[in-house]
Amino acid sequence: MAERIPQQVIDEVRAQTNLVDLVSQYTQLVKRGREWNGSCPFHEDRRPSFFVDDKKQVFHCFSCGRSGTAFSFLMEKEGYTYPQAILKLAEDEGISGLERYQGQPSLRQEKFQKIYELYDAAQKLYTHILLNTTAGEQALSYLKDDRQLDEETIRQYGLGFVPSNNVLLSYAREHNIDETVMKSAELFIDRDEELVRDRFNNRIVWPIKNDRGQVLGFSGRSLDPDNPAKYMNSPESSFFNKGKLLYNLDQAKGNIRAGQPAMIFEGFMDVISAAMAGVGGAVATMGTALTEEHVASLTKLTDKITLVYDGDAAGQKAAKRSIPLIRSVAPQVEIGVIALADNRDPDEVRRELGLPALKQALDQATQTPTEYLINAAKQDKNLQNQAQYLDFLRDVWPILTDASAVEQDYFLKKISEDYGSSLEALQSEFKDYQAAHPAQKNPGRAGQGGQRSSGSRGQKHSAGPGNGSEGAYPTAGDWDDSFIPDIDPLAGGGFETPAATAKGVPAPNWQDAPKPKISRVEKAEQGLLMAMIQEPSILAYAKEQADFSFVHPEYQLLLLLYEAYSEERAGADFDLAAFMDYVQKPDLNQKLLTMDRTFGTIRPQMDAAKDYLKVIVDVAPYEAQLQSLQQKIAQAKNQHDDAALMTLMTELINLKKEHFQQ
Repeated sequence: MAERIPQQVIDEVRAQTNLVDLVSQYTQLVKRGREWNGSCPFHEDRRPSFFVDDKKQVFHCFSCGRSGTAFSFLMEKEGYTYPQAILKLAEDEGISGLERYQGQPSLRQEKFQKIYELYDAAQKLYTHILLNTTAGEQALSYLKDDRQLDEETIRQYGLGFVPSNNVLLSYAREHNIDETVMKSAELFIDRDEELVRDRFNNRIVWPIKNDRGQVLGFSGRSLDPDNPAKYMNSPESSFFNKGKLLYNLDQAKGNIRAGQPAMIFEGFMDVISAAMAGVGGAVATMGTALTEEHVASLTKLTDKITLVYDGDAAGQKAAKRSIPLIRSVAPQVEIGVIALADNRDPDEVRRELGLPALKQALDQATQTPTEYLINAAKQDKNLQNQAQYLDFLRDVWPILTDASAVEQDYFLKKISEDYGSSLEALQSEFKDYQAAHPAQKNPGRAGQGGQRSSGSRGQKHSAGPGNGSEGAYPTAGDWDDSFIPDIDPLAGGGFETPAATAKGVPAPNWQDAPKPKISRVEKAEQGLLMAMIQEPSILAYAKEQADFSFVHPEYQLLLLLYEAYSEERAGADFDLAAFMDYVQKPDLNQKLLTMDRTFGTIRPQMDAAKDYLKVIVDVAPYEAQLQSLQQKIAQAKNQHDDAALMTLMTELINLKKEHFQQ
């Protein structure tokens, strides 16, 4: 049986886990004010109503009500137990030494873990050979002299060299790695069911990682000029799928999430060169066309994608195929295209013209898809020749059909000015084409740059509730006759101040979200409990009141849990995420987060706490009696019992008179 995970280990994992990074693997998040906003990954969310507070490391959906921390997110999304979620996140963050807390893994989990460990060992071994042995001297010379890479860059990307002496096969057997694991890893060549050599012998290798940085495969370049297979990738397997993996996404995702566009390149060296030029959002496909899975991975992080393909015919073909794919998968995405001059690829620009030239090209040469496709249609055509000019126009019409109205007008005028055709004639012929090809119109034109439909991920939303500056708890003098500020815990947060709106961030409209009615008594309970958590003197005062207890049992339970939590962590500051993990009850955590969003940024004051107590102690019993009498009166009316009705109405009048005289 596995040992219980110590609290200090749980706290370490929580502290090192970035909830934004975790959630972004499931849905795109965009920075809105002090929080991150996106579509909820737990339900169909037409209006982004999911928020992550990266400071407190908690999440909340204003539509479905789910709230929690990194642990509870993984538990609900992947079906993990609490210990499994902790250990999974510890593994992702590279926290080692937790093996004794593991339960018995399944055979499949154990097998894949062994494969991943073998890949990690292979990458470290290959990099060591490249940088520190005579066997790697030729490869290192090639990378330094021909590719102009320094050792720091080589280490950053984990490049390595595989000699011809089957070094990894020897390593695996010396360490008694199971034969089935070795075969499943696809790192070796077998003959007659026997492993005979390392797959990437005599090749420089680039490790291929998933977005969490786990090595899943390699791409190798042969140093033998006579080898017809110059480049070779790991074969497809249950864990290595080129149609899903993007090279360098693990290093690029932070920059993409921070606002840099995702730049898709054709080659690994193009990515490395772009990163050296300051492009932090560079990724590449692996000898395969861009797929829907690739686009989906990136649109979780950004709504801006730039294609950087070689200027040759193959690069143009790839761009022409990728643009409609992105539009179909994510019409809200703003697409840019960069075609480098003279048919150079980015790595050639860096090595032949220098990093400043590459940086300038990547910063300033972005075209809209329409501009790029029209320029591509001009290539290899003599547009002074009438036949070739007409061929060019036939290529242009479907391109303009997918363009915005502004771009259609712009390019028709430009073609008229550049080649002498009358604008009226061009407009007429384009309209004829549109009439004959109505099915080719693309409603998702937002992806061409600039335009976005309302409701897209590019639409601006505020960070949601709780953006107000710190202030004092409101007292009874600030309230209306219900004592409690009219705060909807799901639709608003805190008390709106000029500071909250001065930044010009529009408030979100949560009218479509379900808003459960919360009585003024429950609002008072939320405010008081939050004040008791924040201020020990208020906690002590409330507990001294002989006639005090929370009306709703969930708040009484939260108070008991908080006291137990505080006793275990004597002297430590209150940590919302840690307390939510301590509670581990979704319904209670939802209320806890609602309390925090409504009252968490407001400085607790004793006068306000006394007002809350007054509502709970005095108003709550009155409202309970009032509700009971109203139900009895309704029943008496239905039964036409005039005598009972007269008695009950008298009781109702006396109850109200007594209450308002207090």
